[in-house]
This record gives sequence, structure tokens and C-alpha cells, in this order.
Amino acid sequence: VGLQGEGCSINQASGSMLTEAIKGKTLREIRALTDQVRMLMQGDPEAESQLSSEGDLPNLVGVREYPVRIKCALLPWSALDDSLSKLSEN
Repeated sequence: VGLQGEGCSINQASGSMLTEAIKGKTLREIRALTDQVRMLMQGDPEAESQLSSEGDLPNLVGVREYPVRIKCALLPWSALDDSLSKLSEN
């Protein structure tokens, strides 16, 4: 798994966390993780609890204090989700 991209520090950190978090996971597990990260950023306490064992991902909760930056954190996850959607179309 690798990531090549440009963006702010939150975007880059989130992308790095993404690459670590999806290693060794199935496509179904990756999709579920992507949904959990999205729910975490929306303030869902259940998602926060579910992600507690996913390495550094719980640290993204701090981004919620800066609502304008939530999109920065979600961009790599949205790109992954879009890519997976295209993969399943083929």
C-alpha cells in the first residue's frame, strides 16, 4: 500500500494513517473502515469507540475542533472510496 499526493499536513497525515490502517484488510473491511472514519469525523461516538484499536486513526478526532479542516482529513478516504467504487464496477 502506498500513497502519493499533495496537500496540507492534515491531509498528508490522514493519508499516511489510511495506508497503515488498510494493510492486510479485505475490500469489505476497507469499505467498513472508510465508513467508520467518515462517521468519526461527523462526531459519532460509536465510530470513535470502534476505531480505538486502529493505530493512530483515533487521533483524527482532534480535527473535528476545526470543521473547515474535516474535508482535508477525509480527502484520502474519499479518494480510496471512489477508487474502490470504480474497481467494483469492472
